[in-house]
Amino acid sequence: MSMEKTFRLAVVTFLLALCVGCATSRSEIDVKAPSLEQAGNPEAGNGKKVYISAVDERVFEIKPSQADIPSLKNAETTDRSITERAFGRKRNGYGKALGDVLLPSGRTVSALVEESVASAYRQAGYDVVTEPNAAGATEVKVRVKEFWSWFSPGFLYVTVNNKSRLNIETAGQANMEIVTLKSDGMQAVTDSDWKAITEAGLREIAQEAANKL
Repeated sequence: MSMEKTFRLAVVTFLLALCVGCATSRSEIDVKAPSLEQAGNPEAGNGKKVYISAVDERVFEIKPSQADIPSLKNAETTDRSITERAFGRKRNGYGKALGDVLLPSGRTVSALVEESVASAYRQAGYDVVTEPNAAGATEVKVRVKEFWSWFSPGFLYVTVNNKSRLNIETAGQANMEIVTLKSDGMQAVTDSDWKAITEAGLREIAQEAANKL
């Protein structure tokens, strides 16, 4: 065996060991929605009020054919206290599904998406209110069809990704669809990488929504 092949084999073995170690367990990672400054410079107020609410309509599968389809290690696909917090699934170097990636207890994906969309509306000059029956406020319903982080195994490095697909419904206006995809290559995926790619995906949602407002 040549020195080059020996080196490549050693690197792959090392990366597989990193992936398998903590990848079999469930991780809880505190992800933050983008701030107004991260989303972009806000425009002058337009005098319009909106109340924004998001609902999680993602579909989880027990043994999905693709890594970008939501799933859970213990097949807890009907437990909303788990699915509403889930945003990723770890895998080993061969792509086999392992441990889950969840938000901490009390946090939900729909709330993060809601905050990201609210940031976009503020950026566009809207006054985002927190009371559903606030005088003069228009209701904005965000349906979270897809939001997931995953990684694709490769030789010497992996690609970590986040995607989303949202339907935004506002009375008297045409529905708005937001579709995003963020990717980044690295040697091994750690908890900080799951956090980074997911937060990048949330910033992309805010920017894409702001561009359409």
